[in-house]
Amino acid sequence: MESTMDQLVARLNTSPDLASVEVSSTEGAVFPGASPVLGTPGAFLGGVAIASATVAAFEAGRG
Repeated sequence: MESTMDQLVARLNTSPDLASVEVSSTEGAVFPGASPVLGTPGAFLGGVAIASATVAAFEAGRG
C-alpha cells in the first residue's frame, strides 16, 4: 500500500499543469549577489563574552 506522500508525489510528477511550468536552473542562488551573513556568529560570540564577563565578575565578588 502506497503512503499518502507517495501518492501525492506520483500525482504531482504526472500533472500536465506542473509539467508546463518552466523551472530555472539557478541552483543554490536564493538571493543573487548576496554575501554571507556574519551577524549571527557575531551575536553568538557577543553573548558568550557577556556570559563570561558575568561569571568572572561573580567569581571575583565571591573571592
